[in-house]
Amino acid sequence: MILVLIPQSTGIAIHEWLSFIILIPFFLHLIINWNWITKHSKNLFKKKLHKTKFDYVFNWILYIVMLLVTVSGIVISEAALPAIGIHFSINPFWTMLHNASATLFIALLGIHLALHWNWIVKTLQKLKFVSEFHNIKQISNILRNRKTEFLILIALSIILSLGIWLIEFTDWAETITRNSTKNITASGPKKAGIQWLMYILPLVKVTVFLCIPAVLTRVIIYLKVKLKN
Repeated sequence: MILVLIPQSTGIAIHEWLSFIILIPFFLHLIINWNWITKHSKNLFKKKLHKTKFDYVFNWILYIVMLLVTVSGIVISEAALPAIGIHFSINPFWTMLHNASATLFIALLGIHLALHWNWIVKTLQKLKFVSEFHNIKQISNILRNRKTEFLILIALSIILSLGIWLIEFTDWAETITRNSTKNITASGPKKAGIQWLMYILPLVKVTVFLCIPAVLTRVIIYLKVKLKN
């Protein structure tokens, strides 16, 4: 994910192909946790557990932002899709939306990791990499038994993606496109900066946007536990 989020360092081609590849574990994660999704979808308004409701709503936001990043990335593709004969005209609105949603996704990912940090630590402590490879069979069984759920997930993602794509035809999107075109024309060519900063600054940006929300989330959780006790 870190490599995906630093296209200036990896290059556009690697960035785009890795983005497509990383969708596989993303959807796999949702399918494996399908029972959790359906359980809390049914009991969302019944349970009084605020943490569970927060996790549920937060995960929906993370999923939608991921779709925003993906759809906007597809329509500004410069390497992956042209390589297979699909060409889009680059629209400044989609470029803006892709950059903004990707930055937001970094922060949300940091919070997501922080919320599940205890589980991550406990799992890594118990994990024995050689002996745990048998769990791959469990994943294949889950996918085999959840074909309907997988189709539902794909269908929902396509419908939401079409809804995101239709934003381009709104007055808001057209205004951003016109203003961006004017600004690019008025600003003229940009001077090249220090070359090595092109590779370092994106990594610094990702680190900051990932770690600060994560640390703040862990501090809030710690304070809540302390106050409760």
